[in-house]
Amino acid sequence: MFATKIVPGRPRFYGYEYPPFPSGSLHMGHVRNYTIGDTLARYKRLRGFNVLYVQAFDSLGLPVEDAAAKTGKSPAEWLDECIARMTGELLRLGLSYDRAKFFSYHDPDYYKWTQWLFLKLYEAGAIYRSENWTDWCEDCQTAVAFEQIVDGCCWRCGTETVQKQMPQWYIDIKGIAQELLDGLEGLDFPADAEQRQRSWIGKTPGLYVTFDVDGLDLKLDVFATQVATIYGTTFLAVAPEHPRLADLVHGTVGESHVLEAAQEMCTIPRVERMKAPGEPGARLERKAVHPLTGETIPIYLAPYVPGDVDTGVALGCPAHDMSSFRFARTMEIPSVQVIAPPGGASEDRDEVYTGDGRLLNSGPHTGLDRAAAEQAIADDLIARGAARRDASLRVRDWCISRQRYWSAPIPIVYCDACGTVPVPEDDLPVILPTEGVALDVAGNPLEHHEPFMAVACPNCGAAARREASTLDTFVNSSFSYMRNCNPDYSEGMFDPEAVDYWIPCDLDIGGKENITVANFPFRAILNWLHRLGLSRKPEPYKGSLFHGLVLKDGHKMSKSLGNIIQPGDLIDDYGADAVRFQSMWAARPDNDYNWSDEKAAAARRFLNGVWNTGIEIVEMVGPAAAAGPDLDRLTKAEQKFARSVEIGSSKIESSYDRIELQAVCNDLIMLWDKIRRFWSRAQAHPTPSNQRLLRRALSNFLIMLNPISPHITEELWHRLGNQQMLAEQTDWIDGHNTP
Repeated sequence: MFATKIVPGRPRFYGYEYPPFPSGSLHMGHVRNYTIGDTLARYKRLRGFNVLYVQAFDSLGLPVEDAAAKTGKSPAEWLDECIARMTGELLRLGLSYDRAKFFSYHDPDYYKWTQWLFLKLYEAGAIYRSENWTDWCEDCQTAVAFEQIVDGCCWRCGTETVQKQMPQWYIDIKGIAQELLDGLEGLDFPADAEQRQRSWIGKTPGLYVTFDVDGLDLKLDVFATQVATIYGTTFLAVAPEHPRLADLVHGTVGESHVLEAAQEMCTIPRVERMKAPGEPGARLERKAVHPLTGETIPIYLAPYVPGDVDTGVALGCPAHDMSSFRFARTMEIPSVQVIAPPGGASEDRDEVYTGDGRLLNSGPHTGLDRAAAEQAIADDLIARGAARRDASLRVRDWCISRQRYWSAPIPIVYCDACGTVPVPEDDLPVILPTEGVALDVAGNPLEHHEPFMAVACPNCGAAARREASTLDTFVNSSFSYMRNCNPDYSEGMFDPEAVDYWIPCDLDIGGKENITVANFPFRAILNWLHRLGLSRKPEPYKGSLFHGLVLKDGHKMSKSLGNIIQPGDLIDDYGADAVRFQSMWAARPDNDYNWSDEKAAAARRFLNGVWNTGIEIVEMVGPAAAAGPDLDRLTKAEQKFARSVEIGSSKIESSYDRIELQAVCNDLIMLWDKIRRFWSRAQAHPTPSNQRLLRRALSNFLIMLNPISPHITEELWHRLGNQQMLAEQTDWIDGHNTP
């Protein structure tokens, strides 16, 4: 019934929903997400749009592996049961998917293209392998991308991450940061989501200032957004991960002490380090040369300086920067005030002044106000060849390798003779083994599975080893919105004709967590494909809707809190239509809402009223009232009713168009009250005109309610004598049929 095809010249709508992890049953977040998507799909069909509305199962990744391990089954066995159960739950909600397009990410015919994508980006230099300190979750036993850390904790299990040095695979995000920023300009993005992505990229204009290291042929670059305080720099702070740290301390008396201290600092969780500039560091036996004064200043190893942001070196200006001040106080580093507040210079060395004023102790720039000094000092540094203007990026390259089993294998082989060798495209997919893999071993199960690990080198044929890490789940899903257009296409990652027709999606629909962990990397992947000439489209979506959480008693639903509500139980108690209606009625889509049994019961009462009164209206009006009313021969009461229905219908239509679904529900309730009251008067004195008015009002009401509550409306629609189902209609209410 809901099969889709390309129809040139017809308006189209493609709403992409982030698919479920099949690690159990649906939860209330799924119900909200997919009811929003289905409501919009049904509404657009009724407005005459050609609609693509499909679903997949995000069946690779840690959630599936963990769920399977707890049951003692293999992930493949677990998925067979889980997908069958969840498919039934999805359909029980009345979701109008094109069933022919269902697919799962763990199908080798799907993840073959994940691996193909890896190879293309690797070939272009957009994917690289590097040994770095990375965030590690001890509970999940895998690296975690920075995007997947929430308040210093793993997004999956809530365990605080630690730092671990290891080789990892990365996608270059900094190289396309400007394209990602520029792309936001043309998107219909919620304001808070757009700001969150802009902040995530974090492009900040400033100055890169170069300090020579005294006695070494080595330079340290420092990024500064303000250089008016540079004469107050009394030290440089170097991150423990800085790539030149070993060169800085080589041959010094304290070399081993500094390197050991750096190693220890690197293991401190990232969030703790960045919040603790007062923690002690270590003084190096090297000094930097101030580019303006020529004086030498000490260099310190400082745990609060992140190694993967800016240059890994920070200016130490204790009098005018709080982090520098706290570190300097711990390490007993002197402070020099170089900006006098309006009242004059302060003698209090326990104060940090960050406001405007005139410069002190700043050589030829002394006496300038701060704004003028910023420009003058920057020009001076640039003229000396000691600085350049550029922008800093907060965003990090995306760590995409995971030390776990159940995901797409990385198509890389390691050979003693040939080094790192990509698997040839003709040999894809590299099949993930589904049998004989022990999930109870320490570390990555794939490392212990010799039939998988042992392989001949594609170059020389010698014995080699496969990459044991697998790809992050969001790499697997990063092109699914394109694959949805034609999942059966076998000639490439996506069907070009279908993608040209359907992409960009009109809307991607998901929770607010998807702003950075899904929407952002999806945009990054397509931007790379576009840059490499592999996609004509640079952006996956025209707009986005990020809904809030479904809470219980004010708390996020979780098994640990024991406040999980099973959607199936609610459908048993209230009916699918009432659960859907309550989910849309409870709050605006972008707001959190607290699940309420009382409101669910109220939704059921409302729909029961629609059913009972609707049946009575059908019995009264009958087929004889099928013709429209003669508007010129209505009584004043009938004219008033017709006008109120027209106004109410227009409000509902407008709310649908703005995706204000809570307002749709409220307006439907008010409109039904008008219909019910007119019916209660008309049944005592039925006339051809009020019968026809009621029939038209009921017909239009059922059409407008149908996207949210499809089951009850279909049945009443049929009882009105309509042969074609509402789900097959491409006509909206009377007088409002133009898309």
